[in-house]
Amino acid sequence: MRLPAVSRLALAATFAFPAALSAQFASSSYAATELFENAMVTQHAFTMAKNAAGYWVGDGGGSGGARLFHYDLTGAFTASYAPGLDFRSIFSDASGNVFARNYADPTIYKMGAPGVFASYVTLAGGSLNAQSNVVLDAGGTRYIAMSGGTVSTWDASGTFLGSTSLIGFSGIEAFYPQSRGIVSVGGKWLTYNGLGDLSEWDPATGARLGTTTLLGAGVSFDGQFSLSYTGGKVWVADGSGPEYYWRGYDVGLSDVAAVPEPASITLIGIGLAGLGLVARKRQIAA
Repeated sequence: MRLPAVSRLALAATFAFPAALSAQFASSSYAATELFENAMVTQHAFTMAKNAAGYWVGDGGGSGGARLFHYDLTGAFTASYAPGLDFRSIFSDASGNVFARNYADPTIYKMGAPGVFASYVTLAGGSLNAQSNVVLDAGGTRYIAMSGGTVSTWDASGTFLGSTSLIGFSGIEAFYPQSRGIVSVGGKWLTYNGLGDLSEWDPATGARLGTTTLLGAGVSFDGQFSLSYTGGKVWVADGSGPEYYWRGYDVGLSDVAAVPEPASITLIGIGLAGLGLVARKRQIAA
């Protein structure tokens, strides 16, 4: 039986506006909405995590001495710790647990007491570059890492799931150290080219979905290690040392999976109502 026109329209709209479609960059550039001084005076700012206790920044370039820096929720430096890790990334989950990846190490470490990390899970299989940062995906169920435009994925137990090539990942963005940094936001991947530009990628296809400029973002060798997403913002550091800053950018993306637009929900409802009407007419005709 042929569907009524309203039902055909609603079903077409359902496919044209899938529920999984998430917002992309709404602006060609963004200014920092949060800023605080970077207290690190050693090597490189290897990403940032945030939980209820504040911000945590990991330092790379060696495992000795102060390598973990804590800031309160206002961005004021409070303490440094010597966890014995040569950080390549530090990140948190939705519950506020803080994790880290060590240089050339497939182990993910979990922080118990401040500055104290213990082995949590080992990423097995695949190809994990010694320098790559590891982070959780937006759903908190998988680990991802990138090297030169190839993104590898592991499940929560550390089992390798596969890899995806980012289409068109080239030029300055493929240079070290920015070529080993990636974050996950709202079901999409973000990379930083080290010169102020942020790209959004589709994990399913590896296609670039858009690019925006982070105004004033760090472009130093130190800053190019620092791409992070935590507390609802993308973060990039100017560099290491008290004269430099962490800058947080609200780029309009969300950790929460996208939901259908209200108009789409209405059209879907109309379509389902239309299908119900057809079914009732068929029962009456019978």
